[in-house]
Amino acid sequence: MRHSKKMWLAILRAPLVFVGGMIITLLGMASLNADLDARRSNEYPVASSGFSTLLFDENGRPSFELMQLLKIVGMDNLNESEEPIAQINRWAQKNLLRQGERWEEQTSRFEELKTKIKPLLADLGFVNATAPQFNPYQGAIVHGALLPTVRLRLYYLVEQWKKGVRFTHLYFLSGERPLEGQYENNQALVTEEGSPLKIRREWQVPAELPKTECGMIQLVWEQSDIPNDMREQINVHFINAPMKQDIRSAKLLRPTTDDSVERWLQALPPHGRYLAISNAPYTHRQDVVIRKLAPKDDFEFDTIGPAAEDRVKMAILLDELARTIFQKQ
Repeated sequence: MRHSKKMWLAILRAPLVFVGGMIITLLGMASLNADLDARRSNEYPVASSGFSTLLFDENGRPSFELMQLLKIVGMDNLNESEEPIAQINRWAQKNLLRQGERWEEQTSRFEELKTKIKPLLADLGFVNATAPQFNPYQGAIVHGALLPTVRLRLYYLVEQWKKGVRFTHLYFLSGERPLEGQYENNQALVTEEGSPLKIRREWQVPAELPKTECGMIQLVWEQSDIPNDMREQINVHFINAPMKQDIRSAKLLRPTTDDSVERWLQALPPHGRYLAISNAPYTHRQDVVIRKLAPKDDFEFDTIGPAAEDRVKMAILLDELARTIFQKQ
């Protein structure tokens, strides 16, 4: 196996044993439309607030586009007796989150509104691809996900490297989530079908394949066709957040973005500006989460990623909108 000269694997488990070398935050691919790019670089500077002010300004007032969107999907007018963000969050959690049997009804109802709401969701940062705004970066962060999305995000990061974007650390944020049977089975782990990220010819299938998200991401890094200079010049780190136990049901729950970011901070990454990699529609929320948890005086983030696939349902985009609004509380 080829390794980066500086690559030292370390896996952050419950006690904090993992350390590593390279930083990545899965997020992106192309660039937003001209209007959104202008808003991010001027009215809404990436270095200070990222996507967050596309929904609410610094005083918690909702944007015109957000109010237009909420009106179309059925929210009543706001009242003056309560903060707008609290009212919007309460309504969104009740009406836009995917919930049990209501999921199918949401899917069909919102699809009928697609021509009206998708342009607004694009303006709010949930549809289009985003590109790096700076160069170089202290490090890169790739957010964990299912296998196909991990490959997409790493591919997007590699493409940025090929375009001249540079960083010295790469962090893969992941956890001990068990692999999913349909998209992360043994066959999927060792083949590249449907992925833009190719497996290098000399890679050999290991005797034992991974069982968790963190192990899967290490496998993807090892097997993928990564430029030699990228492997040689960056330090790679694999952050592994543990599973959690639900207090009420005692059921084990997979770690969230919040958990993996907190585990990353415990690894004491060097301060500076980071390029975070996700993909639409998750770019916006993951940008909000990492900015919320990381000390503002020590870190800056530029969260990017490829566009949402055309086949993604409006209900998925609206669900992600509701989750992002919740994070803004």
